[in-house]
Amino acid sequence: MKKIGRILVPLVSVLLIVGLDQLVKYLTIQYLSDGREVKILGDALVLTYVQNRGMAWGLFQNGQVVFVILTPIAIAAVIFLYVRTPWEIEYRPIRIAEVMLVGGALGNLIDRIFRYDPVDGSLFHGYVVDMIYIKAIHFPVFNVADIFVTLSFVAMMLLLLFVYNDEEFNKCFGNFPQKKKVTEGGEEEAGESEDESEEPEKTEESEELPDDTAADGQEINHENN
Repeated sequence: MKKIGRILVPLVSVLLIVGLDQLVKYLTIQYLSDGREVKILGDALVLTYVQNRGMAWGLFQNGQVVFVILTPIAIAAVIFLYVRTPWEIEYRPIRIAEVMLVGGALGNLIDRIFRYDPVDGSLFHGYVVDMIYIKAIHFPVFNVADIFVTLSFVAMMLLLLFVYNDEEFNKCFGNFPQKKKVTEGGEEEAGESEDESEEPEKTEESEELPDDTAADGQEINHENN
């Protein structure tokens, strides 16, 4: 049952993110494509309609084909990390961030593949619908998928840099096995830490102590005689 839940929960979460993103884009096209603006916070925050042929925040315009190629690769890499990330509760934040990243990336990928102008556009050369405009600071127009991508990326960077230690960081990237070294006989041995390699020396020193004590005791007996 747990295995099924580990598959269904992220899958349903991704579908919900994609569904929310596409629903907002659909409503934007239906009600704002005529150039109207809807004020949310006066003139500070408005909803509008923009066709974005670049990446998030309107960067790198007319690079749809590049994004269509790179986005699935990035999604596959994040899914691989998600599968290899441990299921302990301390890793839940990064798993949530990974799900958000996949959902946001898929939302915009769907636009770039299928949302194109039938007159002068073609498949895989589509545009992304943006609608959220922080007019007060003239911030580039963005959409719901951009929010999920940006928040998840920032969260992952903060977690990996400031929250998880080296051991937890390594587990986040697949819990890969330790390197092995080959002995003279051709057998492989797991690498030992410095502390473990020092332990035999300490044992030899401790074994020598009784001999020194016995020798001191013999000298005292000779003097008494």
